[in-house]
This record gives sequence, structure tokens and C-alpha cells, in this order.
Amino acid sequence: MSANLKDRVRELLDAGGGEPLEGGRFLPLVTLESGARVGLDGAGAWVFAPEDGGTAQAFAPERGRAFFEVLESKRDDFDASIEAAARAAGLPPEEVAFSFPAVDVVRAVLARGLPSMTRLALAWLRLTEARALRADIVAVSRDPTMPVPIRDLAERLTVPE
Repeated sequence: MSANLKDRVRELLDAGGGEPLEGGRFLPLVTLESGARVGLDGAGAWVFAPEDGGTAQAFAPERGRAFFEVLESKRDDFDASIEAAARAAGLPPEEVAFSFPAVDVVRAVLARGLPSMTRLALAWLRLTEARALRADIVAVSRDPTMPVPIRDLAERLTVPE
């Protein structure tokens, strides 16, 4: 995420935009089926805020699994929601959408090795993201504990080096 975008988000939140969040504010951009919200905080970090009032978590690669619920949304719908909310907030829609850590979320889910979540993660990927996840996808395609259809999907997604 560019410094300019971070500054614009911070300005929006400092002016009272967004919603209160423990110790600050955040700009919700997507509401998931469960009611959880995903958005940006004043530091430009992506935040997952559970609907039940549980502790919100800022994204970090080691906590990528906390964001797994986004994979239950259709990717086009998820991206469109981010873009529409960004546009409504006066932010550049594509830059905001591209700043979502999709690769890191998918990587964290693939590392768990759960077949149903692995299938969702692979199906959620954009082809432009597959190269960054090549080693992870190859590992899925060779994992004998994965069902054959999931290994086949991973094989089809494996891009040349």
C-alpha cells in the first residue's frame, strides 16, 4: 500500500470516519456473511473485526488464518465490495483492492492442509497471484493426503518458473 493511500485512510479516520475499534478507528470495506467486517486501520493495515465483538486482528502473515472467512465469499464479489466501499470513501478503488493481502491469506490457509479450505483457497486465487504461490501450490499438487481433485486443481494452477 502506498504511503499516500495510508495517509488518506488516516485522514478519513482522524476526521471521524469509519467505526470505533479498540484503541482507534477502522474503515470497514467488506461485511462477510457472518457479519464480520474487513477493512483498514489508521496505519493502513487490514483488519478482521468479528461480528460478535471479539478481538479485532490486524493482518500479519503469521495470523493470516484469521482472515480465512474471506475465502467463503466469491472473489469477484469480495473485490467489488472493497472497490465500492473505497470509492464511496473517496479512495482509489483498485489500489485499495490490490492492497488486500490475498496471497498471504491463501498461503496461510494452504499451510493448514485442510482439504475443504485448500480447495476454497485455490479457487479464490487470481491467476496473477499464482506465481507468488507457486511453491505452495506445487506442494498441494504433490500432497498424497489431499484428495485427487484438489491435487489436480493445484496441478492446473501451477505456473512455469
